[in-house]
Amino acid sequence: MSQPEQQPDQSPDLGAELRELGQRIETALRSALESERARQVQHELLSGLRTLGEQVQTAVKTIAEHPRVHELAERGQQTLHQLQQSQAAQELQQTLARGIAQLNEQLAEFIKQMQSPPPATGETTRLDKDES
Repeated sequence: MSQPEQQPDQSPDLGAELRELGQRIETALRSALESERARQVQHELLSGLRTLGEQVQTAVKTIAEHPRVHELAERGQQTLHQLQQSQAAQELQQTLARGIAQLNEQLAEFIKQMQSPPPATGETTRLDKDES
């Protein structure tokens, strides 16, 4: 307990104990972060990350310069161009355009109906007769 003057028959103050626990954890973390060992670990970590970054950049550059990668990229572009020029792709594009046009027409009609005032109604006739 943090309060030595507390009587044995009194229950501990949970809020006070939690506050004190939080303060002690904060103090412990600050001490750990400010220690020499923590600084060493930070330095080693930053150095390792820097080295890793350099190695990744070198690997990416090597891969990007490889002739096989350029060949694969060129083949991919050719295949994409062929697909775009194919009859099936053109038919699919036309079908999608027609479907979207129909959807646009239906949405326009729906909006028109929603924006128009409700139809006027005549006098209301009561269906259940009041017997009183």
